[in-house]
Amino acid sequence: MGHDDLVKAAGRLSSILGDACLLIGGLAVSAWGHVRATEDIDFVSSLEPEELQELLATREIPTELKRGDVLAGDLPWVLHGKVGQVKFQVLPPPVPLAWDKATLVSMPDGAELRVVDLPDLIRLKLRAGGSGDLWDVAVLLQKHPDMRDAARQWADDVGRLKDLDAWLDDPRLG
Repeated sequence: MGHDDLVKAAGRLSSILGDACLLIGGLAVSAWGHVRATEDIDFVSSLEPEELQELLATREIPTELKRGDVLAGDLPWVLHGKVGQVKFQVLPPPVPLAWDKATLVSMPDGAELRVVDLPDLIRLKLRAGGSGDLWDVAVLLQKHPDMRDAARQWADDVGRLKDLDAWLDDPRLG
């Protein structure tokens, strides 16, 4: 599975799910200037998971709905599936999103893919808080230094400022 497979699968999913979904995750990070390896596709959606399952089932894309424990800090649900050999997840927005500020990216087949805007991507990555997520934020901030102060405030809001600053100071960032 290569990058082209991921892009095609993302375009197909986006055309099925419509305006109620935004690309997040590794492909969104790539769209905002830091091309990196990823093995799956991540979307957020304003639709209920049952609606998403119905839309995908009409295109013969099977899915599995996993419910989370919201009281333990989990997302209420995550929908998992595969388009060909490409795995994907669709989840509810874990942070408020500016849906109207999504960036449209033209796909090679002429389709358009809605990508979460940069401030929301940074906030999503900070909320996720894994080391890869914080690395993504640090690299994005290197490419978009005008976002640094806001990102540091958002990191402080979710208790990750110390971790983000460590990545921002990491000599591997270059």
